[in-house]
Amino acid sequence: MNQKGKLSQAAKPTGFWGRIAARLMAYGHRPVYKKVAAVLKLQPEDDFLEIGFGSGNFLKSYAAHVRSIAGLEYSEDMVKLASHCNRKRIEAGTAELRFGDAAQLPWEEGKFSAVTVTETFYFFPNPLESLKEIHRVLRPEGRLVISLGWNADDGRDHTNYVKKQGIRLYTGKEIQAMFQEAGFSESSITYLKAPKMPKLMVARAVK
Repeated sequence: MNQKGKLSQAAKPTGFWGRIAARLMAYGHRPVYKKVAAVLKLQPEDDFLEIGFGSGNFLKSYAAHVRSIAGLEYSEDMVKLASHCNRKRIEAGTAELRFGDAAQLPWEEGKFSAVTVTETFYFFPNPLESLKEIHRVLRPEGRLVISLGWNADDGRDHTNYVKKQGIRLYTGKEIQAMFQEAGFSESSITYLKAPKMPKLMVARAVK
């Protein structure tokens, strides 16, 4: 939350300016999307879930080949925007985009083989509960990939951004500790370079 207690446009894009912000973020995150996709290694037989999908660009550009896609967003405006972006798959019955809370996923146990949370995990008010929910909806050996462009390991002072956007910064050790507590059997942390992100954190876990 920001100083006024309201969610920022980065956390919950809303209205006209929210749609503009979502498109700008999708453009700016293209290098991150590529790196996440390389780690995630989506296959044609995957049933894939993205939490915090924003404009829906990652689903359209990097998950077009998988068996089914699903998404959860905390912004109803983003559900509409991403639904338009992925309308052909929705019409074909191979895509489902919903509004909701990551700590209460509206899918049954073992629904997905892969999940990603790209540049939104720092906004989650209940991160551990959200990870437990992701673990629940993943099938055995299902994998999770989380990217954090800003993190507590990158050596930068993010005080102003944290205050303005209401994000929480994590170390790699904190993420792995939460993975373990949520029930994941293995995990790894990789640091990569991306524009304006000298130490992009990509966290991977396997159920």
